[in-house]
Amino acid sequence: MPQIHKTLEYRRARFNVAGQNLEQLTRQAWGQFATHVDRAVNGSNHSTIAGMRGRDGGADGFYVHGARFNDGQGVGTIPMVPAAEVDLGERQPNAGENFVNSDFLALIRGNHVICLNCGRNGGALRSYLSALFKKAGLPVDAQQFELVRVENPKNLAVIEAVGVKSIDLKVSIAEATADEIIDSPAAGGTWKNAVKKIGEAFLGLTEKDAELRQLREAEQGSVTVSINVDKRDATSAPHGLDHFASEFVEDEEAEGYIIHLRNNTKITPHEITVRKPVKLEAHANSVSVIQAWDALREFMGELAENGQLEA
Repeated sequence: MPQIHKTLEYRRARFNVAGQNLEQLTRQAWGQFATHVDRAVNGSNHSTIAGMRGRDGGADGFYVHGARFNDGQGVGTIPMVPAAEVDLGERQPNAGENFVNSDFLALIRGNHVICLNCGRNGGALRSYLSALFKKAGLPVDAQQFELVRVENPKNLAVIEAVGVKSIDLKVSIAEATADEIIDSPAAGGTWKNAVKKIGEAFLGLTEKDAELRQLREAEQGSVTVSINVDKRDATSAPHGLDHFASEFVEDEEAEGYIIHLRNNTKITPHEITVRKPVKLEAHANSVSVIQAWDALREFMGELAENGQLEA
């Protein structure tokens, strides 16, 4: 089968009421229903979401596969006989089946979640589990949670363990060219110093003539500087990049940086976005479930090894 590119994403369950455990709640609710039809809940736009498969991974957590469908809805087909214009055809499902609209897979360990196809902000998984918990009669407190990116993790430990691929520094033109920045004899911290140097460089680049100087008046413009070092570089430069990134993380005034780590984690001043690209076998308008679950488990293990689950 052909392989397709997908992206795994790490999120964490945050409940409105503390003390909840998403893995335990999922196991409890899932165990109340014998079949995927029993585990089905209502979705948006008259769709239904079925809990297709679950797997007890022991210490690894609990695996979930959910699929969305519209009962009785056909799928479009494209005629392959050459013609100047063609209309879409439609094929209806056979008796006792429905066509897949979309699906999602997840590995849940405690309140740690690795998602595949889980939608914006993990919404597809969150909505399904919340509705499943309600159907299972779990308390309202168990149904009210979000799947969030990690805020303020142990970024220094992560940087040291994984290594930095690149740093993007983005500052507004107005800030970079402000008199109090440019005229200051020395900036206080790493971020302020970076803003000052970027501002000086921008002023130099726009010094040539009056038309270029008009750029300095931008109210919504920004300047971005990207620094990257290939991990194969034999010099000490990669270590220097790690150290540079650590200084931004420790600077409480820093606000416009994005640190890209070598495992595709992205660190900003406010949160950490942890993603991993993978190649999986295509299957049934989706991917191989078992292969995807293996990829989820491997990614969870990598995050645990790097200390990112402890943040």
